[in-house]
Amino acid sequence: MPKKVFTFDARVARNMAKGGGWLATVRISNDQDDVSDSITSAWKNASAAKKWVKEQVQKLTPRKSVKLIAGPELDDKDKPTRFTGSLTYRDPK
Repeated sequence: MPKKVFTFDARVARNMAKGGGWLATVRISNDQDDVSDSITSAWKNASAAKKWVKEQVQKLTPRKSVKLIAGPELDDKDKPTRFTGSLTYRDPK
């Protein structure tokens, strides 16, 4: 029987309102695109949100990290306001 293939999607986005923080969301879905797990957490800065995403990768998947790529949206200081990343893995069972 073939092993199931899962996709881990991560998104870190900034709330552009004054005093807004960063929202980190991770989602795990199988090859039929059924979402099996979705977790959201709020953070003060992007670095902390990215570290949290890395912890979730290590906790929920057999992989060590996910590459987060900056989106095209920039703030007033020309810094990215969104990061996304994705990886696929097979169920080790």
